[in-house]
Amino acid sequence: FKIAAALVGVVAQRLVRNVCQHCLTHYFPSSEFLEMIHYQGDKRRQFVKGEGCPKCYDTGFKGRNGIYEIVRGDAELRELINQEASLEALQASHKRKGGTTLLQEGIRLAEAGETSLEEVARVAFFD
Repeated sequence: FKIAAALVGVVAQRLVRNVCQHCLTHYFPSSEFLEMIHYQGDKRRQFVKGEGCPKCYDTGFKGRNGIYEIVRGDAELRELINQEASLEALQASHKRKGGTTLLQEGIRLAEAGETSLEEVARVAFFD
């Protein structure tokens, strides 16, 4: 029984903490940090982080949000699995079809001011 024949798709999920809206502050991350997480956007943009307050029990975070990476089990993916393709080949196929990674989805939430870049790096950065 081959896994490729039965594969419908793969879903990866991580939960990121939301920045507390009562104590959030804006800041500019260092260029070194942005490079480390492979940030592709405007390097001069502001991001948010929580300072900590009584409403968030001095954590800077309140609530959670999910980030997801969804890979569809199409014919190309099945063929790559049958050929025992490398992880890089599987990732390239996913990217070529417009797929996003956990890190990219987390960065999208950080750009929207819902979570911090540090939180995204903590849960979704694997390089």
